Amino acid sequence: MYDAVLLATDGSTPASRAFDRAVTLAIETGATLHVLSVVDVGDLDPFTDADIDAVDELLRDAAETAVDDAAERAREAGVDVVSTVRVGVPHREICAYADETAADVVVVGTHGRAGLSRALLGSVAARVVRTSTVPVLVVPPV
Repeated sequence: MYDAVLLATDGSTPASRAFDRAVTLAIETGATLHVLSVVDVGDLDPFTDADIDAVDELLRDAAETAVDDAAERAREAGVDVVSTVRVGVPHREICAYADETAADVVVVGTHGRAGLSRALLGSVAARVVRTSTVPVLVVPPV
């Protein structure tokens, strides 16, 4: 049914819950699990040029750790894994990667924000749902 399952992760608790679902899908369908983390270019905006290299390195390290941890756990579960870190606008990079890899489904966690908090902060998961050309499985925090 699926050849490629894309897990978008930032290493958070909601992403960990999404990991469980993505691995289950990959195991049940024999799919390759693509683990992607996106360094959000928006996170670099508030910093001066002097700080930007250090912040960029920290953000890249965090993304690499999230991807490496998920990939290792998936391999331990017997799943074939491809891991990638990108820099850009998260929902755009997730959707572009899904298209490039012919992913059959994108799995993302959500922090479960609602109301004003969600409106002000936005939601990567919601944006992926709106812009993805493939089905998106959104895993709630509970």
